[in-house]
Amino acid sequence: MSEFGNHRMEQPDPADTLPWTGERLVTTCAKPIAYEHLHRYAIACSLAAGKRVLDIASGEGYGSRLLARVASEVLGVDNAPAAVAHAHRKYRRGNLRFVEGGCTDIPCADGSIDLVASFETIEHIDAHDVFLQEIKRVLAPGGILIISSPDRTEYNKVSSAANPFHQHELLHDEFAKLVGGMFAHRVTGRQRLVSGSWIAPDGSDERVAAATFHGGFSEVGANPGVHRGLYSIAVCSDSPLPQVQFGVFEDFRASADTWHLLERFDTPADVARVLSELEQKAARLQELETQVVEQEKQSQRDAAELLDAQWELLSLREASLRNISPPDTMALQLAEAATRATNASAERDQMREMLKELQQDLEAARIDLRNAHEALDALKPHADASLRPQENPA
Repeated sequence: MSEFGNHRMEQPDPADTLPWTGERLVTTCAKPIAYEHLHRYAIACSLAAGKRVLDIASGEGYGSRLLARVASEVLGVDNAPAAVAHAHRKYRRGNLRFVEGGCTDIPCADGSIDLVASFETIEHIDAHDVFLQEIKRVLAPGGILIISSPDRTEYNKVSSAANPFHQHELLHDEFAKLVGGMFAHRVTGRQRLVSGSWIAPDGSDERVAAATFHGGFSEVGANPGVHRGLYSIAVCSDSPLPQVQFGVFEDFRASADTWHLLERFDTPADVARVLSELEQKAARLQELETQVVEQEKQSQRDAAELLDAQWELLSLREASLRNISPPDTMALQLAEAATRATNASAERDQMREMLKELQQDLEAARIDLRNAHEALDALKPHADASLRPQENPA
């Protein structure tokens, strides 16, 4: 029996998350970056059935767990002890292990792996050749590598600053040449997020080629493959490759929600209107919060006055019993104190009702503001695109 044991699986705790540092993806990241990573792992899973898989730089561990659902054995390797401990704690399955290790000294025996997945790893080191030689060492005959890395030019066009964790980024052509020089067989491609439409044939058809269509009402065009991909990807082996599927990764629910939003917010004017409404709701929320604070302070003052009135009434009653004041004077003082206590109690009840109504208004405003923020967050990528001038690819 393998050292992995039986295929026993436990559900991960969604609250158990690694902190975001920018070095590795965590499951709390925004959807756009999650789509990029999940797409790559989905392709790897299509190649992993029944195989011994190495996930090098496994990070948070979610990808290794996905692979373990179809592979016979999966080993996740990462150089960060905290990431390894987290993955081991969160993702438990009989055919899945996590260990510490590095890219240039992989903790695997020669020829012990059928599939290596290496996503967004090679740019974190300078020793690219050493890394790929280590992968070749651990791959069994017929073994496959699936690897990806950001295209230096396209990636940095959309990044506001250089990634401090990247030591040596590659151009797409450099990436293709590097893996092509190490493996006899390879399929390379590019990846980027898109907003648009997808047309695919019914089943596989060698007569159909992939292309990126683009344009608008005045002009349309096409480029082969993915135009200006932010990431390079390759599937490599020293043996002939099986059929490799790239294609589209879709979040069905998000797609429906996005297009529903675009029907409502189709132009920059629509976005400006939403922003104006958000600003008004935020101002109203601030106003209500200020009123609630003032009402709470007033309620505390009224409560103190009520206590004073009740104490005065009690004192006068005690004095009356002791005949400290003439009866008529004492009766008048008692009546006045009782009136003050009654008025203070009524005012307190009125203030409580006002405070309750304000708190209800405040909660309703918070819900409206939260819903508006969620709608705006879902709309933002498309709003950004609509506010930029239309670009016609070369």
